Amino acid sequence: MSIAPDPNATENYGQPAAAPQPYGPPPAASQSTSGLSIAGFVLAFIIAPIGFILSVVALVKIKASAQKGKGLAIAGVIISVLGMIGWALIIATVIAVAPTAAKLADPGCVDGKAAINNLATVNGTDSAALETGIADIRTAAAKSKHDDVRAAITAVADDYTQIVQAAKAGDQASTDQLVKKSDDDIAKVNSLCTVGGK
Repeated sequence: MSIAPDPNATENYGQPAAAPQPYGPPPAASQSTSGLSIAGFVLAFIIAPIGFILSVVALVKIKASAQKGKGLAIAGVIISVLGMIGWALIIATVIAVAPTAAKLADPGCVDGKAAINNLATVNGTDSAALETGIADIRTAAAKSKHDDVRAAITAVADDYTQIVQAAKAGDQASTDQLVKKSDDDIAKVNSLCTVGGK
């Protein structure tokens, strides 16, 4: 029995036969992801306004082309908007707190509260210590950079001066009234020189 030669075989037996061609159209080129959507997504975390702009531009271009990256662009828009809202809230908070922070650092607040607290520990019969404490409060008021703080601290010093005078005169009723007034004035100083104060 003899075998018929293969009509597709080449005469050169050392080379392989060519691979058969696939059926149908060639495979489509894979879609690339939009560089703008990637950049917009990344910049949404770093520089939100630029990330927002790039993400919106990427969405428009992706709609007109067949590129991938729509999800990244949408995420970039959302993250950018949230980032810009967050920064706006931070800036608004800083603007709202800045005046109070300036008062907290006011030398009148710092030294005035310390002098008032020191005076509160003085024995009521030690007139020299009382006079020194009142002088310290007046010195703190003079250092104040804010008129309302200066006025409140001066009012406390005036209250203590009147308390000492009423006590020396033996006028207990006036002393009691002045102590109540000084408590109100001290509360005002505390309000001005505390976070959230007015």
